[in-house]
Amino acid sequence: MFKAAALAAAGLLALAGSAAVAGPPLPPAPPAPPAPPAFSRHISFGVDFGLNGEIPSSLDWRIEPPNRDAAAPAGAIDFEIGFTRFLNTSSWGRTIPASDLVGLTPAQLSGAGGPVSFVLRRDAGEFRCHGAASEGRGVGTCTYSANASFPAALARRGVSGSLSPIEQFELTLSDTGFNYVEELKRGGYAMPAAPVLIDAIHHGVNLRHLVAYDATGYRFGTLETVIRLHDHGVSDRYLTDLHGYGYAGLKADDLIALRDHGVSTGYLKALHEAGYAKASPEDLARMRDHGVSAEFVAQAQEAGYRLSPDELERLRDHGVNGAFISELKAMGYDRLSADEIARLREHGISPGFIRASNRDGGHLSPDELIRLRETGERP
Repeated sequence: MFKAAALAAAGLLALAGSAAVAGPPLPPAPPAPPAPPAFSRHISFGVDFGLNGEIPSSLDWRIEPPNRDAAAPAGAIDFEIGFTRFLNTSSWGRTIPASDLVGLTPAQLSGAGGPVSFVLRRDAGEFRCHGAASEGRGVGTCTYSANASFPAALARRGVSGSLSPIEQFELTLSDTGFNYVEELKRGGYAMPAAPVLIDAIHHGVNLRHLVAYDATGYRFGTLETVIRLHDHGVSDRYLTDLHGYGYAGLKADDLIALRDHGVSTGYLKALHEAGYAKASPEDLARMRDHGVSAEFVAQAQEAGYRLSPDELERLRDHGVNGAFISELKAMGYDRLSADEIARLREHGISPGFIRASNRDGGHLSPDELIRLRETGERP
């Protein structure tokens, strides 16, 4: 991605240089692939991504108009900055106010084309950028400069431990600074050590995630817990949906267990509509583990069965599916217990066997069907 951007930047910069003396207006930058509705890119760091503790001497930047389908405020742009090393790319991308790029005027950004220079300032450092812009797009390169006072300011706010130069660079690139620490304080979190703060950005837990968690009313106590929740797919939307179905104040381990066992909000909705609104988190996880699908619950209810979570699990453990229960109902077996249905399946009693056994107009009981199956003797 950034290799292509760097090549485009080189071409635009050359054109921009000639335009400063004389020449035709700069053509627009080549269009980028469509951005997702909520423009945001994950940022990746560390040895595995080619940093090896060395801060890049140069970074690439790119500007695009916000996606038309996204609800971006007026004056916003899609801005991306990052670097490529050893065939690995790390980048930070977000929809931001164009005014964050100090020195870049609206006229320069929307004009026919020309060279631009601006500064992107963050708490941990800043990026001094040069390049070219045309018709709402732009590309170029940046150099990084650390804020020498940032580590001490972070320590005064309660973040213990030291920051290496590369870690401070990572905080700058991910825009993790004083607002992040203040949001932790607002949420009642213990102040993290510097390594935990770095872990958070490595795992993609940015300020937006903290604010979104806070809006759900959940307080998890430590940033390490938030990282675990994020890694297991517990999003703010998931927490909000859980609350809507009556599950509030769950512990972090319960939330992780629900996600790990595949308890989706769609599954919760189906169970809620089927009358299982009071199923415990443990019941929900076990039901998913035992293959109790929303479809199976619905088919059992259509056949007249209102079964407990334990009974539903037992039926699935014995290979009972919704079709089997539906066929039992069609043959007049709609008053059986879960144990009787499970025993029929366990003994290999199929719908075809039941029909054949009752072809004389009879209606053999489950015990009689099993005896006929096992001994061949009719009652």
